[in-house]
Amino acid sequence: MARQMNIQCPNCRNPITAVVESVIDVTSDPQAKARFLGGRLNAVTCPNCGTPVNIATPILYHDGSKELLLVYVPMETPLPKQQQEKVIGELMKELTSKLPKEAMKGYLFNPKQALTLQGMMDTILQADGVTPEMMNEQRDRVRLIETFMSTPADLLESVVQQNDAKVDAQFLQTMSLMAQRMVQENRPDLAEQVLAVQERVATYSSFGQTLLEENRQQEEIVREVATELQALGNGATRADFIELALRYGADANRLQALVGLARPAFDYQFFTEFTTRVGSAPADQRDYMESVREQLVQLTQLVDQQQQMVVQEAAQLLQQLVNSPDVDAAVEENMPYLDDTFMAVLSANIQEAQRTGNIQMSARLKQVYDRVVAALRDNMQPELRFINDLLSMPEDQARKALAEQAADFGPVLVEMMDAVQEILSSRGEGELLEKLATLRQDAVQALQ
Repeated sequence: MARQMNIQCPNCRNPITAVVESVIDVTSDPQAKARFLGGRLNAVTCPNCGTPVNIATPILYHDGSKELLLVYVPMETPLPKQQQEKVIGELMKELTSKLPKEAMKGYLFNPKQALTLQGMMDTILQADGVTPEMMNEQRDRVRLIETFMSTPADLLESVVQQNDAKVDAQFLQTMSLMAQRMVQENRPDLAEQVLAVQERVATYSSFGQTLLEENRQQEEIVREVATELQALGNGATRADFIELALRYGADANRLQALVGLARPAFDYQFFTEFTTRVGSAPADQRDYMESVREQLVQLTQLVDQQQQMVVQEAAQLLQQLVNSPDVDAAVEENMPYLDDTFMAVLSANIQEAQRTGNIQMSARLKQVYDRVVAALRDNMQPELRFINDLLSMPEDQARKALAEQAADFGPVLVEMMDAVQEILSSRGEGELLEKLATLRQDAVQALQ
């Protein structure tokens, strides 16, 4: 429910084409809620001078799951009461025309009017269970982040320590979300500054130091478990995984790492064999074995639920891109979420559209695919883009290009090849792995 409109930059007076949304229906577009609460809705940056511009426009917000209907008419555009009612009526007509008949309920005929945009946001958050006290705490976090951001580097450690009790998981998460929002607003330089300050805050604060140590220990555990899995080799049996699980049974972190790294191994047949093993074990060992089996069941369910949520979010994002009037802008806004899962969901939808003969949907999905691939390529590091190009070329052409251009990138090219090699190995891309191994040798020789 968006439209394009032409506005004038208040700074340089150049024309800007902006995407404006006046009706937010979180059922049909769940991402719209995040855009609105994150301040990204009806906001554009002037391509000429870089000035951020917020477009004042009436907004109708609808969340059917909470029977919440809010309307906001900005004070910047004063309208007579009759004209306001007409505008609200048009927004209501736009919303209800998209709703199924069974969704038409009494609350839809009585929208609550918000006097300010912030008041509308507060009402939405309160409907989500966010209390005014929680909102005030969040605002305090943002103010403290601003304080840290404006503090000279040589004084930051002292200021952080003065506010040590306020630095917790929510505070660091707020900094991460702030950086993410800046990336989405095409301000990567500011995002980098926030993340750099966040790293120093974590180093200087008690909570951050504890968190960093826990992360270090967890990473070490994951590496050790990965090494043991590699030692099992391709011929590992379910019995091998049972033995490994029993060995890790008293260490919840190792057991979690095991399931996370080797989820496919814990299938129905695995648990059948495990149950048989428990039944034939000595009586004094059964309680422990049953406890390990129960932990594995819970961990596999958790991994599956998390994966299902990731796939659902990717599907919702795909729907948003398909329905967007400006695919390029929508792709740019959601770059951080265009990962392997999203591409898998997109590819599956293209195949399904082709299978069912839905030519129109197939063409639209392919258009989205092309725009996403182009955007991902444009945002790649130069070395990674070059490696990607090499892997898509015939081998003789790739080796020639490598010999001619390797020196332009230097030793970092080999380091990036090693990183790509790990990714391809985890995916089982044997053919590409062989090609990359050959190209890596050529790169080393060329750089010598």
